[in-house]
Amino acid sequence: MQEFKSEQLPYFIDNLKLQKFSGAASIQVKVSPQGQLRERTVTFYEGCATYAGAGLMTARELAVLLGRSFKLQVMASAIQLANKKMPHPDSIRDYLDLFVRLDLFQWQDVKTFMETKLLSNLEQLIPYEGTISFAPDAPFDLYYSQSQPGFSWSDLRPVYDQRQQQWAALKPVIPSFEAIPQVLKSDQADAVVAKHLQQWVDGQNAIADIATAIEKDQLKLAQLYYKWAKKGLITCGSSAQDPVEISNDLERPIVLSVDDSSVVQTMIKRAISDRYQVVLANNAVDALNILNRQKVSLMLLDVTMPDIDGLELCRTIRSIGKFRDLPVIMLTAKDGMFNKIKGQMAGSTYYLTKPIEREKMLEVIDKYVLKTVKF
Repeated sequence: MQEFKSEQLPYFIDNLKLQKFSGAASIQVKVSPQGQLRERTVTFYEGCATYAGAGLMTARELAVLLGRSFKLQVMASAIQLANKKMPHPDSIRDYLDLFVRLDLFQWQDVKTFMETKLLSNLEQLIPYEGTISFAPDAPFDLYYSQSQPGFSWSDLRPVYDQRQQQWAALKPVIPSFEAIPQVLKSDQADAVVAKHLQQWVDGQNAIADIATAIEKDQLKLAQLYYKWAKKGLITCGSSAQDPVEISNDLERPIVLSVDDSSVVQTMIKRAISDRYQVVLANNAVDALNILNRQKVSLMLLDVTMPDIDGLELCRTIRSIGKFRDLPVIMLTAKDGMFNKIKGQMAGSTYYLTKPIEREKMLEVIDKYVLKTVKF
């Protein structure tokens, strides 16, 4: 078993490509400071990723999934025929190849479907720290062709980046795949929508978990929820057009969190919102606007952001007289004394390295907020 930090999982996938690993990888990540875990299985053939899901599927289960996804009405009969020819299929590849020879679908169709499935599952893992363990003897020999058996991370990365842009287009109605949808007006939905809402949207399951349970691409599901939210059927968080989220609770000190990652922002809000007002900004301009409009007691500031990074923003804040004493806690995935010194030179008050334990974050915030709050 090997450990990895936030955003490091793609490097492990690249390394498996170099090793030409075949088998299954079990990946477990911690998705909340409280220790909530998410586990996914990714399979590889000659170093290329071929499948991802909540667990391994049998050949027949995979055939059923493909038939449902491709909307093949004859799939049930085709599976019965395949079961007669291969009553105990040992090979995923050979079993699915029967359907290819029956011209129900082509291997390119399977490859395209699995690419989306891989990306949907990897999106749920990459933002977090976790562990990965390997089972080279896993009975799952899926591949698409000898020349292109599956996907390397370099194959997946361009589509992954495109998907992140599509996720950004859903904000702020759908903050992220960790958003928890809640029903508002199910009686105004048609029968199909109402049935889905009744079965899955209970105010407890995140979009990622619902998508996994129903074997649907989480981005497609989020886009569907976006339409339903616009119709007033559900809510998935703030519906304000302003990308900056501001709390109206005036009794608790305000903590401004500045980070371009919606996943990180969600984790921070869940970790400290029971004690502090949490105001979110995803860029330096919005952060400065909030500082001028709100009485912020402390700022959590990510180092690596597009356009103006955290260090430059910190230097800017310190150049403004009324913010010279504002506690600024720098957050970064980078470790080492050199980065801490750069943060101190920019004017940071304290430095925390991601991933951050909830208890440690609260300890630091409590310490510096108490110094600034006047009773």
